[in-house]
Amino acid sequence: MKVLITGGAGFIGQHLARRLRDEHELVALDVLHPQVHLHPEASRAAFPGEVVIGDVADPHAWDRVPRCDAIVHLAAETGTAQSMYEQERYVRVNVDGTRLAGERAAGWGVPVVAASSRAVYGEGRHRTTDGVIGFGARPAGSTPEDSTEDDPHHPVSVYGQTKSDGERALAEAAATVPVSIVRPQNVIGPGQALHNPYTGVLAAFLARLREGKGLLVYGDGTQTRDFVHVHDLAALLHWMLEHPPTPGDPRILNCGTGVRTDLNALARYAIEGSPRDDVEVEHVDVTRAGDIVDACADLGRVRACGAPLPKVSSRDAVAGFIQWSWDKPGADSQAWDAALGELEARGLTS
Repeated sequence: MKVLITGGAGFIGQHLARRLRDEHELVALDVLHPQVHLHPEASRAAFPGEVVIGDVADPHAWDRVPRCDAIVHLAAETGTAQSMYEQERYVRVNVDGTRLAGERAAGWGVPVVAASSRAVYGEGRHRTTDGVIGFGARPAGSTPEDSTEDDPHHPVSVYGQTKSDGERALAEAAATVPVSIVRPQNVIGPGQALHNPYTGVLAAFLARLREGKGLLVYGDGTQTRDFVHVHDLAALLHWMLEHPPTPGDPRILNCGTGVRTDLNALARYAIEGSPRDDVEVEHVDVTRAGDIVDACADLGRVRACGAPLPKVSSRDAVAGFIQWSWDKPGADSQAWDAALGELEARGLTS
């Protein structure tokens, strides 16, 4: 089977490609944006198949892609904070690009697996003190609960909104071809961009650890996330590719560990994974537009359909990322300071 992976030269795409290369012929459609690819030609060379350089939101780029038997659509703009002021760019790639992926899948008559995001849930599901289940902004005293695939969308960032709109953009294709959608939580692992200050707190932790600086945690650090290893996401994507749903009945699955990790624990795991024992965790009283308080995936549907469950704990995933990345090139900590300064200048912090 010939499989097209959009964004195939990127972080998740390369991991998936390595899983598929022995069984399938692979093609990537990737713009090789320098914000994501520190060495674009090296990223291109690492992909085990043909790489078509092009923008998924450009119809002409799709015309240069050979016909394939399935599409895995991973290409996206992913920085939550950056999305709050690069709105047109995020809409173009995440919504228009996803629509084009669906249209091409329908035109070829082939299944499509698309990566959405847990950001569609926003603050997600909660239970109030009197036992009422609610969604979105949480009342005082309520308790966060794990988000299920049937929960309503309440995105609080432009990124989350574009991912929600991207899911809807696949509706027409879903009527005629198998459509699978995965909603990953926070994905970490080897190969993650270490120079991009707009995606992922772990790269910021890594930069400060290497410089012997304290790890900066925004707020009091009790905010929770669900950190899933990229290998576990690749395994789920592989399974979804091999088990397409019935046309007209799209399948949506969460991807996470189902375990909450607060940001203070995340910082400790990062320190544990490094060769340093001389840094501390520092708290910064700042909130960025688009940030949420709590997030975690409910994996009930994943279990019910027999899809692979995560194998790597968040703690091991964090330590492994730090160890693998320690001697790899990346930005210094000032890149993250500058990114926060840009948000402050735009009035997107409080």
